[in-house]
Formats: sequence, C-alpha cells, structure tokens
Amino acid sequence: MEDCEVRSGRSDELNGLRGLAALTVVFCHFFSLYPDSHWTLFWKISPLSILTSGRGSVVIFFLLSGFALHRMLLKIAPLRYHAFALRRITRIYGPYLAALALALAGNYWLSGGVRPDFSDWFNQTWPVPINRTAVWQHVLFLGEYDTKPFNCAFWSLVHETRISLAFPFLLWIVRGRSAAWSSCAVLVLFLVGSFFKANISAPNNLGESLHYAGLFVVGIYISEHKQRLATWFRAHGATFQRLFLVGALAVFCYGRFASHLFPYGYGELQDIPVGLGAAALLVVSFACPPISAFLVSKPLDWLGTVSYSLYLVHGTMLFALVNVFNMSRPNLLLLPLYLTIALFSAGVFYLAIERPMVLLSRKFTTKTPPAAKTSAVLSEVGSETDKSFLQR
Repeated sequence: MEDCEVRSGRSDELNGLRGLAALTVVFCHFFSLYPDSHWTLFWKISPLSILTSGRGSVVIFFLLSGFALHRMLLKIAPLRYHAFALRRITRIYGPYLAALALALAGNYWLSGGVRPDFSDWFNQTWPVPINRTAVWQHVLFLGEYDTKPFNCAFWSLVHETRISLAFPFLLWIVRGRSAAWSSCAVLVLFLVGSFFKANISAPNNLGESLHYAGLFVVGIYISEHKQRLATWFRAHGATFQRLFLVGALAVFCYGRFASHLFPYGYGELQDIPVGLGAAALLVVSFACPPISAFLVSKPLDWLGTVSYSLYLVHGTMLFALVNVFNMSRPNLLLLPLYLTIALFSAGVFYLAIERPMVLLSRKFTTKTPPAAKTSAVLSEVGSETDKSFLQR
C-alpha cells in the first residue's frame, strides 16, 4: 500500500491541508492591516487566532515540502543533482518572478504611500519610490536582503529554495535513521540556526534557513514512517483520537507564546512547539478517515492545487485594493471582495504561470526506467492535485 502510494504520488489529504494553510495566510494578512489594539490582542489570545496563524501555516508548508521532496526523490532513480536542482528552481523561481513583476507593477502604479491608521506591518510594503537596489536583490533572490518592500510573502520562498537545493544532502543525513537521531538533527538545526540568526543582523540570513531546515527533517520522518504513524493512530480509540486532535490544535495555536520563554533574539524557537503541533496535524490528516474525507473534498482539492499561486499573489491583491479604494483605515467590509479577488487571481495565475512552469520543470527529471513504465502511466492518469502536491 505504501509503495503504491509513493509510486503514484497520491497525497490528497496533505494537498487539502496545504490549501487550508494558504487560506489561513490570506486571512492573517488581512487582519494584519489593523494596528495593535484591545480587540486585536483579544483575537490573538482567543482560539479563533488559529484562523489567522500565518507563521504556523508557513511551518506546515515547510513540513509538507520535506514530506513531498522525500517522496519525489524516491521516484527519481538514479538521482542526478543538476536535474533535481533545475526542477526545483524552475518550479519555485519561475512563478516567483512573475509574482514579483506583478507586485512591482502594483507598487509603481497604485501605491499611495504611508497610511498612518494602518499597522506598521502594512506600511513596510510598497514604498515610494521603488528602490532599484531592492529590485535587483529580489531578482537575484537567494541573498540576505529585506524581502518586505514588495510582497509580504516572499520571505519564506528564499528559505524554501535554499533548503530545497540542499535537500539531497539533508536527506542523506537522516534517511533511514531512528526517531532519536532525527530528533537530535532537528534540535541541532533549530539551535544552531537560531544562534546564527540572532547574531547576524542581515534579514533572511543563512541561520534562519538552517532553523527552517529542521522542519524539513520532520517532514522527511513523517514521510518515511507514514504507514506506521497511521496504524498507531488508528489503533487507539475514538476518545484518544479526539483528544489527540484537540491537543495538536492547541499546541499549534498557542505554541507561539513559547517565544517569551527564550532569550532575546531566540524567539523563533517557538517553532519547536508549533512544529510539533503541525506534525501531529499532518498525522491526523492522513490517519483519521473523517478528517481525510474533508481534506479531499473538491473545494479543498482545488485550493491545494492553486495554493502556491494564492500564496504568491494574495498580498499584491490586498495592497492593490487598499490603494485603489484609497482607504484611510482598515475596514472589515473589504474582506469578502479581497477573498474573491485573491482566489480568482490565484486560479488565473495558476493556469497562466504556475502550471506551465510545473510542466517545464518535469522536463528536467530523469527518464523513468523501463520497469517503472506501468507505474508512470498510472501516475499520469492520477489527479492533477496529486501531481501538483508532489511537484512542490
């Protein structure tokens, strides 16, 4: 069963989870328009804050990337690093460049400058005039630079690409190892990465990438032991399963407050409890039949397919709407229009930009061995969602 799944690339439930995580980021950035106040503080400490857990959603993205890349490399035999690297660069960088061009156009044509009644987070994006040095830094992509001027979501793509290019080495370190070994590797990456991040002033530095690489390792472990984890979960009664889900949601939602327990500059170690909660949610996603059935529904299936496009363009749509309407302060009435335009633009962007890049990236993959032709044919007739998940 597990071998068949690896060959076909079927990860429908996790594709739906990716879609939900992307939608959570969309909500997070809308509510980030509001400056700090009593009601925003109440929201942040309430259980409803899970609906706007943007950082937690990025943690899920990194876990899913480790999971998906592990399964993708199992299909590539023999592994040729240059083909793998070209595939990943095309898959991530191609759509990113198009999204960057869209953000720059919005910044140039629509930006109205600083809006005092909006949050500091809002006012750090779309500066006027456009800084040419910042543009070239964004085009070069992998350096240590401020990613906030043009799009609020670009920062994670820098780390995603760096870790993806180093992924075969990361996999070599932890593949087939015990849970204790993988746990030690995760802790070392978290601690070393956080140390360098805290002592290097440059934004998006390599220390941060080391930190997030620990989440990729967790994703590798879940992929390697997926069947065992599912069997373990299903062996317990319904009461345990419900408590496990509630506990996972609680740790995922409130683990961020652990940042107050660490020394100044090491707040990102909150990703340890948040990552544990996110990892538990991954297990529930594929091991709990009712949750799995929900995640493979058609709306979430589509949302997971366009999730990367949604992640790339939603910020530009949000800033464009605020400036087109020349809003003097955030207004909740904008939310329905924002959601509609963000989802529509994501669908268009997927068809026009992301899907062609996916098809192009596949050309760099080594040819399927003759013995695997039957499996390749079965994979081709699988759902587009399955393919898109594995490409990520």
